[in-house]
Amino acid sequence: MTISTMTKNSNLFLAAAMFALAVAAIGCSQERKTDKQPPKKIESVGKGPIKPPSKSAKSETPPVEPGQTVPKPESAEERLNQDLEQAEKKPRDLGPPLVDDINALKRLVPDQPIWIDSKNKHVVIQGEVCTAGYPLEFFATYSNRSYESVTAVNVKPSIVHAALLAVGAEPGHPARFQPKFEPPTGTEVAIEVRWKDARGKLQSTPAQNWIRNIKTKKQLDPAVNWVFAGSLMMTDETTGVQYYQADSGELICVLSLPTAMLDLPIRSYGALEARSFEAFEERLPPQGTSITMLLKPILTGKRVPPPPAYKSSGKSAVPVPVPVTPAEAERKAVEIAEAWLALADRAEYSQAWDTAAGRLKEAVARRDFIKQVGAVRKPLGAVKSRQLSSKKYVTSLPGAPDGQYVVLQFKTSFANRKEPAVETITPMLDRDKKWRVSGYYIK
Repeated sequence: MTISTMTKNSNLFLAAAMFALAVAAIGCSQERKTDKQPPKKIESVGKGPIKPPSKSAKSETPPVEPGQTVPKPESAEERLNQDLEQAEKKPRDLGPPLVDDINALKRLVPDQPIWIDSKNKHVVIQGEVCTAGYPLEFFATYSNRSYESVTAVNVKPSIVHAALLAVGAEPGHPARFQPKFEPPTGTEVAIEVRWKDARGKLQSTPAQNWIRNIKTKKQLDPAVNWVFAGSLMMTDETTGVQYYQADSGELICVLSLPTAMLDLPIRSYGALEARSFEAFEERLPPQGTSITMLLKPILTGKRVPPPPAYKSSGKSAVPVPVPVTPAEAERKAVEIAEAWLALADRAEYSQAWDTAAGRLKEAVARRDFIKQVGAVRKPLGAVKSRQLSSKKYVTSLPGAPDGQYVVLQFKTSFANRKEPAVETITPMLDRDKKWRVSGYYIK
């Protein structure tokens, strides 16, 4: 099995950009009821953080001459709209995107901070830390909805949708609620966040590290990535105009929303008092810190299916353990291992870490993993041949918790090595009930 990748195709890129621009030009939105009424939503893509009107800023009413009409006091909504207009006129400079090779980036639209890295198949967007302490509805949304988000990203979701299409991701569908709940589907997307600390040193973390469960106070499982749900195109019955539903702000969601562009493949309830997640504030850089987000589609050649089954546990839905025979486990493990090894063969070590099991990610940081695997693989040169020599399904391994594992060994010939090497790779059934690689070494 090989990883499906997208070649550079100017026609596809142009088509994706045209789709995004067409939707952006239409620019329609919907309001959604919430349990706790937030400030009134302003339907516009801001260019910087939007500050509410100052409480001390009161307009003085001039003396009224006889026969003169008393001027109507300016409303809070009107003042907020004026603030929005000022923010759009003077966008905040977020600096250059924090990427390894800025020359590899291609800007999708001139007036929004979004780029495509065609070489690595990444989408790069800029924003800032903005959490205000509410239970979360989003990981990223517009500045004027930042009171229930971790970050503010002033890029229209329809533009991000087009960018993900351009790098090979496939949309599935958002969460469905009738006749029963169905989690969102689509290409899995790992999200890395980068920023500079107070000393100017580059920092990086998976987006999951900035989110935690409200009740347990544990971070979001690193094995659970977002999926490219793709939102929906709708038609206004009055005007006949089509619009992209997520353009009202549903960019990167942590709440099960039927309009989400990116969402988690789990159930999270909408009522304010029942929401599952909050910002992991102790781990966040200061509010207003400029960030760069790398959206990394996991291009395995298949659309990521939803978890195999769900059952209700009252306030949440949890995956049902999937019975599996050793033969089925071994077949699936070989498929996952071959796809993962293809990433390593192309030196896509960061992507290999993104797709690995939660245990591997917890044991080895991304940067250390890239250094360690690169130090072993690069001197060997290109793979000339690889043949599966053994496979074994086990439920326990030394130093690891009981679970479902398959230990695979491949006999592999490399260009710079005379004798074949033995690659040992161990996929496991991860916490989200998907098979992922938990260990790898070469002898």
